Amino acid sequence: MLEIAGAIKLVTCAAAIVSILAVLTVRQRSGLLIAWAIFCAGLAAVMIRDVFPDYTGPFAAVLAITGCASCSCFWLVARGIFRADIGFGLPQAVLIGGIFAPSVINQSLIFIAAERIIGDAGLTGLIAATSSFQTMLSSTVLVLAFWEGLRGWTKRQSLPERRLRIGFLASYGTCVSVCVMLLDHGHTTRFDAGTIALAQAFCGLSIFVAAGLAVIWRQSHPLPVAGDDGSAKTARTTTARTTTARTAGGSAPSAEEQALGQWVRKRVEADRLFLDPDLKVATLARRLREPDYRVSRAITNGLGERNFNRFINRYRIVHAAALLHDPLQSSASILDIALESGFASIGPFNRAFKEQTGLTPRAFRQQGPAPDTGREIATAEGAATS
Repeated sequence: MLEIAGAIKLVTCAAAIVSILAVLTVRQRSGLLIAWAIFCAGLAAVMIRDVFPDYTGPFAAVLAITGCASCSCFWLVARGIFRADIGFGLPQAVLIGGIFAPSVINQSLIFIAAERIIGDAGLTGLIAATSSFQTMLSSTVLVLAFWEGLRGWTKRQSLPERRLRIGFLASYGTCVSVCVMLLDHGHTTRFDAGTIALAQAFCGLSIFVAAGLAVIWRQSHPLPVAGDDGSAKTARTTTARTTTARTAGGSAPSAEEQALGQWVRKRVEADRLFLDPDLKVATLARRLREPDYRVSRAITNGLGERNFNRFINRYRIVHAAALLHDPLQSSASILDIALESGFASIGPFNRAFKEQTGLTPRAFRQQGPAPDTGREIATAEGAATS
């Protein structure tokens, strides 16, 4: 059974490496994809160490440290699957850093031959203490990953969303229970080594497959983002627009259209796609790996925008307004500002700018900076929703 377990682990390792390469081919990578790639690197390292436990070559320390990403970054993967934003901040960095630190310390002690200073017994005791601390933190993030699947569960969720959570919790919960509770991380004496290795191999492969499918599904079915600009303003604006669309005779947006619309908005803002003068629905759809018609409906129906051009021009005008009031851009011509803001020529820029702000670009520049630094944005958004 050890041979079968080894073969399964090598297959899992190869699949994890292929997943990393697939993520690297994606031009615009979300936080979820980045976390998934790091988790796959950690999983591959763990599988290699399990298959070749006696390996002490030049990459042994790298494999030991990289393997820490298997459990720590899986928590981030779970956050990315069940949250609109992965939300990586200082608390997450401290917790994950605490998981990596013991391995870095232990490998450093081995590298400098610390037993010469503190003795073999001292080195063994220090490594055991840091490893126990690492195990405690690893168990914590395993629980947190499971909690992510439970967090926010409501009956109002769509059937596919509930199925996603059930599938994730069932597969992940079963595998973790087997490996941690039943097999005690492989240290139990109730089963022979072959049975333990085979169970661990199946659990590792099952978690990889289940989580991978969840990541793929989430990439094409993103959760709606409430307040992409950090406040409730965006959510209220979106609600107002969709309400306007309904009263104007448009069909009520589906939950899927609203979710995709929020994802489109987030990508346009985060990646500043509006600065590309050649941006079209088709190019945006290719970036998001979505059909053109779905992206178009997400903008018009899901976000309540009049059309794609007005949606993109709104961001361009806000950007141009900031440049027009920037002292460092005082010598730039109106044409330069237009081109810098994503417009291909001066005519469309002048028309769009006056339509959204009520002033020509030249008059807006002569007016000088507004006392309220958010005035330009508020003016542009107000014009877009009117």
